[in-house]
Amino acid sequence: MRIPEGLAPFIAAGAIGETDAAAAALLVDVARRDAAAEAAARQAAPRRGAKAAKARVTKAGDGAATPADAGRNEAWTEPSTTAWLGMCLALRTPRDGHTCVDLEDARAWAGEIDFDSDRHPAWPATAAEWVRELAAVDRLVGVPAERKPFVLDGTRLYLARSFGEEEGIARVIRGDTRVTVTVLLGGPGTGKTTTVAAELVRRFAEERPPPRLALAAPTAKAAARMTEVLKKRCGDDAALADLGVAVSAAVREAVLAAVDAAPATTVHKLLGANPAARRLFAFDARTPLPYDLVIVDECSMLASSLMHHLLAALAPDTEIRLVGDPDQLVSVEAGSVLADIRQIAARAGWEAAGRSRTLTVQRRFSTASGIGRLADAIRDGRAAEAVDALAAGTPDVRWVQTSHDVEEVVRKVVAEAHGLCAAAAAAADDVLARKGRMQVLCANRDGPRGVSGWNRRIEARLGDAARTPWYAGRPVMVTRNSRGLGLSNGDVGVVVPGRGPRMEAVFGTDARPVRVPVARLENVVTVHALTIHRSQGSEYDHVVVVLPEKKSRLLTRELLYTAVTRAVAQVTVIGAREVIEEAVGRPIRRATGLAHRL
Repeated sequence: MRIPEGLAPFIAAGAIGETDAAAAALLVDVARRDAAAEAAARQAAPRRGAKAAKARVTKAGDGAATPADAGRNEAWTEPSTTAWLGMCLALRTPRDGHTCVDLEDARAWAGEIDFDSDRHPAWPATAAEWVRELAAVDRLVGVPAERKPFVLDGTRLYLARSFGEEEGIARVIRGDTRVTVTVLLGGPGTGKTTTVAAELVRRFAEERPPPRLALAAPTAKAAARMTEVLKKRCGDDAALADLGVAVSAAVREAVLAAVDAAPATTVHKLLGANPAARRLFAFDARTPLPYDLVIVDECSMLASSLMHHLLAALAPDTEIRLVGDPDQLVSVEAGSVLADIRQIAARAGWEAAGRSRTLTVQRRFSTASGIGRLADAIRDGRAAEAVDALAAGTPDVRWVQTSHDVEEVVRKVVAEAHGLCAAAAAAADDVLARKGRMQVLCANRDGPRGVSGWNRRIEARLGDAARTPWYAGRPVMVTRNSRGLGLSNGDVGVVVPGRGPRMEAVFGTDARPVRVPVARLENVVTVHALTIHRSQGSEYDHVVVVLPEKKSRLLTRELLYTAVTRAVAQVTVIGAREVIEEAVGRPIRRATGLAHRL
């Protein structure tokens, strides 16, 4: 297995990684050996008589293989540097969140290559050149109908698995199967959960028997919030009446009982994920999920692969409702399914448009709300207006740029942490609710302005209150699923006194707490501060958004929008003007072919 020297400049420039090159070299080596073995077998095979050969040629018009056909795709062609590079880029795509390489825009993958320099390594000028060189390696690169490691679909290059998953998603959403997909889009506070509650009430009132219901979200935190908010909305007669739904006590109790019987869970748990088993998921096309209606919230976080497995596990005649905000952060894994659906749903004439609905009326923030104005400006990419909203001085938005003002924010955060410690030590019933009053959200994990720096700063100022590792009031987040404890990655809890000297962590909600001895907790981290990614699906009264001191390509429009919209009543943004403007002007761009297929 040898990596061509011609790839060295591209590895040095960061266009591809050494692991990508090594994986491509392994595939090339296997294909080369297979070709050599087949050639040797053909040479060793006894020659058939001229009569048999003549018969094969004669029958060629009937569709039988001719000698030329028999050799097609069997000869070995060494990949050119361009073909090598293309395969390496395709192997890199999942790591960068893409499902394919868009060869029309291949320079976006060029890393640090300076195309203005006369010495930059040769890079194909056109998509046609990429396609020609890749198609020549026909043992490895095939068209959609072929079973090859790489799939070339027009000017998009896929890994075969990614292509198959994207095709499967498109087939279900288009309506090519008996599964019905409906989509509900909208930003925070536009009434998505109220709309879902109204539809549930209506269906439970009209259908006999009522639908078998499953609720899910990408993370445990989002799932817990989905259950909590949905139950509240089902009991809000005024909100339901605004949507034209009158609910009787009997129907309301039936819906609440259904939600209580099967509260929202993670999509992985819904599918019965088990990485140690031969089948990754217990439920799939062979063993479909036993539900009539599946509702999935926060779908912007669903990766393409997980969406594929979810849709494939639905039984015929099942309806699935995908709910979410396509302007929020996409999955950390490959794909941007909800954003792709939004892109095509906005086009006139899309055949599935009747099954997609977008809510636009803002109900959480008033017209005078600074948070609402700031969020709208960020979402729409209007950097100047976002800066104006930050500088306007509204009661619910504060912009911090000086070290003196940062110190004032730190004191407020520490005071809130002290209050949490006191409430936990006193075994207050509302300790989890208190944790939701204020949250520091950082764009980075490391550094003084990252999660680690803020957590250390807060704990240092807590003094004696945080003198032991498991101090009362320590907020913790689970970082790995634990079936034995009934905890999922993303669950947030607070350490409280248990019986005697034992300390426990309380998870769940104040109404339905789950207590776990801290001695049994292994994979947890402190979350006085947490990353913006980790906050998705949550809400807090007051959010403190901490941005890097300098511009960063990791800081995007969607990241900033997600952070700001976690706030219910107040948001404080710590960051320089140029950093904010750069973020607002940098939307996430993911290469996928899903919108094209839809």
